[in-house]
Amino acid sequence: MNKLITLFVYVLFSASWGVFACEKTLTVASHDAFWPPYVMGINGQLQGKEVDALNIIFKDSPFCFEVKMLPNSKRAFTELRHGRIDIGWAASFTHERAKYVHFTEAYRTEVMRLYENKNNQHKVNNLADVFNQGLTIGANFGSYYGEEFEQYKTSHKKQIEYTSATSKRFEMLNKQRIDYAVEDALVGDYFSKRGKNLMAAPTLPAVNKNLIHLMLSKRTVTPNEVNIINAHILKNKAALKALFE
Repeated sequence: MNKLITLFVYVLFSASWGVFACEKTLTVASHDAFWPPYVMGINGQLQGKEVDALNIIFKDSPFCFEVKMLPNSKRAFTELRHGRIDIGWAASFTHERAKYVHFTEAYRTEVMRLYENKNNQHKVNNLADVFNQGLTIGANFGSYYGEEFEQYKTSHKKQIEYTSATSKRFEMLNKQRIDYAVEDALVGDYFSKRGKNLMAAPTLPAVNKNLIHLMLSKRTVTPNEVNIINAHILKNKAALKALFE
């Protein structure tokens, strides 16, 4: 028996622009090649708003970037923490993460919502009702959904079904294998429009609203390089705002 086991595979995508020489190429972690409208693998290339945002930020900068696929966001942060990846995108600030990474200036805002099957008969008004009634929520392993949700990860962990692929969570929701899925509103709305039984839960407020940053590994990205990237984010605020609106 072959004892060699492949734990995960890197799939490499590159983005380049213009005629400017790169002083340094930064690796960016992504865990899902189909996270529309942010990340989509099309004809062997990654496209979407997160990729476009990096193109905007790094245009005319000393940096180029390449995206490497990892199994899930928790693994992506582990690689970032140890300096095997330079950048994590679409990141909410937490003090625990800040021990290992620099957070850039915010480049967009994120709204997390709960989505449900239209045939759902549950009567809930908030996140506490969902967990207190023993209902299940599909989530991405390693993602941050706000302080309240973080508490339920410990106190009601058996009610959270983790998957790495967003499409898998919404497939489970469509088949009523879970009661809710928590997702970025733009992503959730994309899947809801394409699934006849899916919709944003109308009685539930947003789970979390947050500013979104790039995470830069403290092992591989210097404070001076962070300052350069921040300057490019601030310089391109208008273009980034237009992109995510």
